[in-house]
Amino acid sequence: MKHLQRFFSSDASGGIILIFAAALAMLLANTGATSGIYHSFLETPVQLRVGALEINKNMLLWINDALMAVFFLLIGLEVKREMIQGRWPAAVRPFSRSWRP
Repeated sequence: MKHLQRFFSSDASGGIILIFAAALAMLLANTGATSGIYHSFLETPVQLRVGALEINKNMLLWINDALMAVFFLLIGLEVKREMIQGRWPAAVRPFSRSWRP
């Protein structure tokens, strides 16, 4: 349990999990025994209904639209945090002071 907690507290854990998930998805999509299951999962209809609003899409479109938007939102927030608190402010400071409109 301690090793697992230390792994998830490291900065590299998110990237390692992402690489592992991508490799697993490629393996499942290209293996003859599981490719049918994988592709039928992507074609599974998913419905979101809130009052009169109703959105019907298959799983692939939800992944492409919703999850990718969340992914790029998180990337933008990480870049913003790095520019405010990280090494970027010190590196950009000489350039920002030399630039005048």
